[in-house]
Formats: sequence, C-alpha cells, structure tokens
Amino acid sequence: MDFFMGVDIGTSGVRAALFNESGKEIGLYHEEYPMISKEPGMGELDSDRVFKSTVNVIKNCIEKSGVEGKKIAAIGFSTQLFSILAVDAEGKCLTNVFTWADSRSINHADMIKEKYDYVKMYNNTGCRAQHPMYPVSKVLWLKDTMPEIFAKTYKFISIKEYVLHKLFGQYVIDITDASSTGYFNIHNFTWDKYIINDVLGISEEMLGEPVDCTFILKGMKKEYAQEMGIAPETPVVVGSGDGMLANVGCGVFDNTSMSSTIGTSGALRIATPKPILDPLQRTWCYCFTRDTWVAGGAINNGGIILKWLRDQHKSAYEKEAEEAGLKSVYQLFDLYASEINAGSDGLIFLPFLTGERSPNWNASTKGTIHGLQLIHGKKHLIRAAMEAVIYRMFSVYEILTAFSDNVKQVIANGGYTNSDIWLQIQADVFNREIAVAGINEASAFGAAYVSMAAIGAISSLKYPLPAMKPQKTIKPISGNVQIYRNVYEEFKKLYNKIYS
Repeated sequence: MDFFMGVDIGTSGVRAALFNESGKEIGLYHEEYPMISKEPGMGELDSDRVFKSTVNVIKNCIEKSGVEGKKIAAIGFSTQLFSILAVDAEGKCLTNVFTWADSRSINHADMIKEKYDYVKMYNNTGCRAQHPMYPVSKVLWLKDTMPEIFAKTYKFISIKEYVLHKLFGQYVIDITDASSTGYFNIHNFTWDKYIINDVLGISEEMLGEPVDCTFILKGMKKEYAQEMGIAPETPVVVGSGDGMLANVGCGVFDNTSMSSTIGTSGALRIATPKPILDPLQRTWCYCFTRDTWVAGGAINNGGIILKWLRDQHKSAYEKEAEEAGLKSVYQLFDLYASEINAGSDGLIFLPFLTGERSPNWNASTKGTIHGLQLIHGKKHLIRAAMEAVIYRMFSVYEILTAFSDNVKQVIANGGYTNSDIWLQIQADVFNREIAVAGINEASAFGAAYVSMAAIGAISSLKYPLPAMKPQKTIKPISGNVQIYRNVYEEFKKLYNKIYS
C-alpha cells in the first residue's frame, strides 16, 4: 500500500499528516512556533524556524507512524496565504516573514486607494488591495521604510517558496499562493503587469515562477531527504493554499457546497467554474486550478479570540480544567458556554482584537464588550466570544449565498469542529444544518490529495475518497434561531454605530 503526506505550514505552527490511499489518517505530528510581535501591528515569523519545524514534523510524522519513508508515494504542501519575505541573490533572508496579521502597511494600503486604480486592481486580482493583509501594500511599505533592504532584494517570496527553495533550489509558487499577493492576474494566470510595473515598480524576475498546484518538484537535496527519512526521488508536489486545500479535503468541489473553517482566523469558501467578483469588494476570489476558482471571505478573529481569553488566566483555567477531568482549557470553555443561554443574556462581543477583513475590511476596528451587567461572568464572556465569531462568519455567508444560491450544504472543518457547542451556535445562527468534515486535518489532507492527483493515484482533483464523507450533522435548535436573529441585528447595529 502507498502512503501520501500532507504538510501544512500555518501561521502558528506546521503539521505533517500521513494518509493511506483511501484518505484514512495514519500519522500526525505538529510543532508550534511563535509569532513575533514587538510593536503594534507587527506579525512576523522567523523563516528559518519555520523551515526547521517543517523538516522536523516530516521526520517525526514518519517515525511515529511506523511507515517506512520509502513507502511514501508523494508529499504535498499546504500553506498560509498572504505571507511575504525578501531574499537576496544567495537565497538569504533580508527580512522576517510578514504574515497576514502584520498591519504596519496600513498607510500604504490607504495610499493604494488614493493613488491607484484600486477597482482595476480588484477586478484583475480578486484581492482588495487597499487592505494591509495583502503583500502588495507590504512591498510598498518595505520600499518606503526599508529602502536599503529593498535595494538588495533579489526576490519577494512566500514562506512556502522559501521552504521549497531550501529543499530544491527552485523558486516556484502555486497559482493560489500567487493569487493571495494582490499582484497576480486571476484571469490569465500571470503576474499583473499594471500592478508590478506601475504600482510596485518591480520586475517579474523579482517574483517566483507561477505553477499549477500539481507541479512536481524533483531532486531534493540529499542532506534534507536523509534527515527527514524519505527517498530523495520522492515526488514533492507544490500544492496550494490552506483554505483551498481545506475545501478539497472536505469534498467541496463545486458551488453546491460551502466550506466553513475556523482555526486561528476563519473563512467561508465556495468553488466556482468562473471568477466571482463583488462590486463592493467585500469578498475575494483566487485561482485554485485553471478551471476552478474559489470565492470567499475571511475573518481575522476566529479561535485567536478564545486563545486570548485563555491566556488572560491560563494557570487558573488549566487548574480548573484538570480538576474537572478535562483535557484542555478549550474543553472547559465548551462547558462554560453550554451553561449559558443563547444570546449570552444580552452580552455582545465585537471580536476585533486584530482588526477586520471580510466583509467590511476595516483594519482599524477594535474589540468591544457591550451590555455588561452584574449578572454576567466569565462563562457569559466565553459564550459571547463564540457567538461573535459566528456572527462575523454569518455576515460573509449572507454575501456568498447572494452570489451563489446553489449551496446545498455547509461543511465545517478546522479546530472549532472539536467544539459541539460552537458548531451548535453556528447551526442556530445560520438556521441550517452544519455537516462536520470527516477529515480532522482538512488542509493537510487536501495537500496529500493533490499529491495523489499529481502522480496519477487518483483520476482528478474531483475524485471522491471514502474519508471525505461528513462524520456528523448538527441541526439548528428552533428556539435559538429567533433569539440569534434578534441578537445578530443588535450586533450589526452596534457595529454600525461605532464604525460607520
């Protein structure tokens, strides 16, 4: 039997997962790395730390699975989107990795709207370039604030490009990762000449070669292959972005299904046979293949809200979880939330601890707790935070379903699928059944799945595997639906009062 590995390079860590031919998970290994945030708006990663962690998780995943490295038929890569770093001609880093969470280019993002044809930029790229999440504004920021580094830059690349270059000596970028830069044309699958020449003032040679997600890299450097325990000739497939691969991993192949992901952040996505562009630029659209695009909207503040709440009193929460016989603080939070009424007894949380992306794209938003009374305690705050994340997801859902009314099911994936109460809140707010993906590591599995297609182990990127079948379905509770409908309206009014 052949085995396939998916490697998912995320914002807070990297994981490697091993699957058999039917998609069953055989092994998993995860390693975290810290976000570097020494000043307001800063969100960087150490590229060498990410690379070392990537090598380490592949090695440990193989060792702990008990599968021989030579039996791994292919390895596929998944990546966080919107990352960028500068390297010199020798491939050495001139900067850390600037992640989607780094908003220091906010003034340059504003400048794009004032100085350039941002409507043309959106229509060409599917990206709202006037938001600091996108690398396009970060290149301008780097050019103005670090001119010496800009002058030395040989290439601007993503973190996955950096990892693959270290392994193979090639600069290639899959067309989804390229789509997330804000300077890639999603219609002709090339770097957009207007943006790279007229807006950024750089050449195409300063960017990686765009390739399909099934592109196979060969000739891995022997020292790394040996360290990881795989054969140097093992096909390594460039893969795609984490969100697109989560779609695939859940079996979302067309616009009849929508994937719902909540991890550190959150997103809703649909696959479509042609680009879907919103005249109001509330949503984005990226390439997956040359005949499939993915339209969607992402929110900054997902599980990171619960992590922040956990970290405020981590030791106390850990002690309480242990005393209750629970495995984690997050299980304790689930217990807390389940003890509170739908709507959190009037407590509303605007969850903008790291600004905002879809649908309003206001990077200057701040977190707000509204309606606090003596009756409220920490349990209310936990549930209100969970509800707030779902309200933001629902605001994206309303837009996407207006563009595509073919959606028959919403498939949940990501860390929040471990929380029955969070899934129930989503079913109640959305007023529809939520199917839960059968694959726990949807992005990693999606990467492995693409590697299967690349080497011909499956016939296409729409070939269903047994593991893709949803594991369960959460139905809305009728009594909660109307409560949430009313609270959601209050949530929107509060937002508009503060930020409109």
